[in-house]
Amino acid sequence: MMTDVELLRHSPLLAGLTPDEAVALVEIAEVRTYADGDTLVEEGAESDCLFILKSGSLNVEKRQANGKGAVTLTTLGDPGDFFGEMSLIDSMPRSADIRASGPAEALAFPKRQLTSFFTQSPRVQMTMILNIARNLSLRLRQANSRIVELSGS
Repeated sequence: MMTDVELLRHSPLLAGLTPDEAVALVEIAEVRTYADGDTLVEEGAESDCLFILKSGSLNVEKRQANGKGAVTLTTLGDPGDFFGEMSLIDSMPRSADIRASGPAEALAFPKRQLTSFFTQSPRVQMTMILNIARNLSLRLRQANSRIVELSGS
């Protein structure tokens, strides 16, 4: 199994960090363990934490406007997958629920600790923001393709 530092260096969120920067980030991380069905992130809640998946599988679910359940948008299951990154970009509430599908473990980075860390390590902040932008761009391209596919065009 990967160490937490190896996990961070493997995550697309942190591509380009030095080993020393990854070690410093691990020092502010909280390891959180979840059981099957546990909610890690609740849609509409305050965005207060960024997460990197250590192990397990998570479903990203968006509640239907009519109140009749939720639609699974995607599944996260690769060590290094990250979520909650939008909390670093905007101050909006969480946009979806994230639930454990079986046992799962994640590294949590509370926003307050990250903000303090970024003050001392602006290069890490810039690297993460660029990686988030790349990821969001990829997600937007995938969503656009899916919209075209669903429209029957």
